[in-house]
Amino acid sequence: MQRKRRLTLLMLLLSGGCLWAQQPVESDSTATDTTVQVTQQAFTPMFTLSQDEIPAREYYGNDWNTVNTRAAYSFDPNKTYTLPLDSAHFFFPAKGGAVISPYGPRSGRMHTGTDYKQNSGDPIYAAWDGVVRMAKTGYYGYGGIVVIRHENGLETFYAHLSKIMVKVNQKVKAGEQIGKAGRTGKATTDHLHFETRFLYQSFNPATIIDFSGKRLQTDTLMVVGGKFYTAESFRQRATEAALDIPITEAMPSDSDGLEPDPIPEKPKPKVKPEAPKTPAVHVVRQGDTLYGIARRYHTTVAKICKLNGIDEDAILSLGQKIKIPK
Repeated sequence: MQRKRRLTLLMLLLSGGCLWAQQPVESDSTATDTTVQVTQQAFTPMFTLSQDEIPAREYYGNDWNTVNTRAAYSFDPNKTYTLPLDSAHFFFPAKGGAVISPYGPRSGRMHTGTDYKQNSGDPIYAAWDGVVRMAKTGYYGYGGIVVIRHENGLETFYAHLSKIMVKVNQKVKAGEQIGKAGRTGKATTDHLHFETRFLYQSFNPATIIDFSGKRLQTDTLMVVGGKFYTAESFRQRATEAALDIPITEAMPSDSDGLEPDPIPEKPKPKVKPEAPKTPAVHVVRQGDTLYGIARRYHTTVAKICKLNGIDEDAILSLGQKIKIPK
């Protein structure tokens, strides 16, 4: 019996020695944890972004939603915005290809971007400098999508990507590759779905981008009355509307970077005065158009063109004499 107890005690001592001998294994456990950390570090970490680094805070405040394409709908159609476009650093988002589906109604629904044909795996680039607000795969009909917000308040969308090469909150440069073209989401062919938005409101990218020439149409975007114009087309429309003050005084030049003066309100309707006596000749002044001249002298563009032997799309020169039909 005593011998049996001694054997039991010996076994317990040996067992304790084995437990003590296994203590270095804890360092193996630490090594395993280190391996896990190294593996995690192999993936690019999420970029951090302070509130002060959020682009275009004058328009969006601290609204920085990295999960959905839109957060609070803050577009005010009653405001006028002048957005400078950095034409010096613009980069067309794709190479090769052609427009296969423009912006506008399609099959009873609104197609909010321009589809540009690409082959699977073709590189897709950031159009301007900015910060990545969204970078997701399998996002509804968009599939793989990257959304970049730019300093001027615009956001550009790049959808149906087969591969995303940027992370949320990452700062990117114009021309930096952000992904590869594909047909993810609701797409029937490999292409880039490209959108331009301001305060979450989409507008036709062709307003500012010449897709055939792969360049900008203008260096200033005007948002007036909820509609989007190039500065040039807005000035033309304003001139044809015969505003009381010269449009060159009402709007800044394309490159001066100033905020626009308030759009003058149209004068209230007054009793129509008697038509002025029609002069024989009108001398072209700055801002004159055939349409404006015709309306001023109560005639038509067609009659003026016929009398002067010019086309309706003729460019008028300062000091040019235009005969007025009687």
